Amino acid sequence: MDDRKFVPFAAPEIGEDEIREVVDTLRNGWLTTGPKVQRFEADFTAWLGGGVESIAVNSATAGLHLALEAVGIGPGDEVITTTHTFTATAEVIRYLGADPVFVDISADTLCIDPQAVARAVTPRTKAIMPVHYGGRSAEMQPLLEIARRHNLRVIEDAAHALPTTSAG
Repeated sequence: MDDRKFVPFAAPEIGEDEIREVVDTLRNGWLTTGPKVQRFEADFTAWLGGGVESIAVNSATAGLHLALEAVGIGPGDEVITTTHTFTATAEVIRYLGADPVFVDISADTLCIDPQAVARAVTPRTKAIMPVHYGGRSAEMQPLLEIARRHNLRVIEDAAHALPTTSAG
């Protein structure tokens, strides 16, 4: 491939500091847990602010899976999401035996359409999984109101969004 014609989706920024950290990790034997993970979790939590907690996982897919499992999503449940995302968003729903319910996006945001979400809620719906896409936040206020009205959980797929904010 001719690199002069390639436009990367997100070019990595890897410098000597990052390379040294990887080499140090490989040499010290703490590949999956340990002091570097604890430091990352603490630093990320401080960066987020607002009294939240952080748990490092190996991928956004793993994080979505754990979040759905933590709120009790399982067989027979429905989770409303959008098709305008990476396949893992729906895969983790199916992995737990639940059914993804796909709704359209808003042309203005390219994120899940809150009106479509409201129309898709059924008695089997247990959660809404908006996807913040391409650095843009989904319209969280109306989605959170729908969730409150129907006693639903909201698990945000923010793999494309960090550090996007919504309503502050």
